[in-house]
Amino acid sequence: MNDATELSSAALAQQEAEFDPAPPDTLKARLKRLALVTAAAIAPVRTANVLAERYLSSSHGFIDELAEKGRHRFEILPVGDDMAIMRHSHHPGARRVLVVPGHDGHYRQFTRLLRALDKTGLSVDVTVLPGHMHKAQTVCSMRDITEAIHRSWEAHGPYDGMVAHCVSSNAALFALDGGLHCDRVVLVSTPLDLVRLVRNGGEQYGLSGRCLDLFVDRVSELGAPFHLSLPWHPIAAERTEHLLAVHARDDWAAPVCDVQKLESLTPTATVAVFPHGGHNSILSVKTAVSRIADFLKA
Repeated sequence: MNDATELSSAALAQQEAEFDPAPPDTLKARLKRLALVTAAAIAPVRTANVLAERYLSSSHGFIDELAEKGRHRFEILPVGDDMAIMRHSHHPGARRVLVVPGHDGHYRQFTRLLRALDKTGLSVDVTVLPGHMHKAQTVCSMRDITEAIHRSWEAHGPYDGMVAHCVSSNAALFALDGGLHCDRVVLVSTPLDLVRLVRNGGEQYGLSGRCLDLFVDRVSELGAPFHLSLPWHPIAAERTEHLLAVHARDDWAAPVCDVQKLESLTPTATVAVFPHGGHNSILSVKTAVSRIADFLKA
């Protein structure tokens, strides 16, 4: 990836598909979907519980992947037994930034941003969320993500800035509301309507009706006390940190109309909407990356 040039629409679409692949349309996949619909009708509670845990389990194992890769530039700093910090760059005396990928997000999504932050002289750490270290398929809920941000701060902070993507942006707001101190916070592709996001995830499994409702409820319960329907407006209204919300105009997972409300609620918030990229590929849009880097080094 050449950081001096903007990626084409085709390249951004390819990256969007890579990090959020569509379900395969094969005979095996269709049979599994049919079996799931049958299970949902016969045992809706059990089906909803199983799928809620699957939904909250990552398909990645970052530490395993880096071990298989061999040579890499990250310094791995364990935080307890279930999470870690991947140190990307360290400049003595420089401002420090924590990057928090979204649930089941991949650090490779941040390649362009990490290089840009390093180039500006910032020290950068990346949080490896619980359930994302090894390919063990363990649950990582909203509570786990919010606590992981606090734990990153306690173990290797403080940080002057933070970049959070997708539902980790919601967790960042919860962490700030819980007393976390950070001068500059970037929220990327923030799905402020979490109920809608999770319902969409359940529908992609093929759920509907009562089983879909139970699925959403179970995902919410697993993240308690940060329930999906927890109002975000009061939290946003109380923010005093400098906030930058970066969003793609055509974000399928998090409608831009929701995040634009931040500017009217939070005096210190700025919403930057970009015509290129999507929910994930916005992190590779040159103008968006430059805006984030400029904001964090200010």
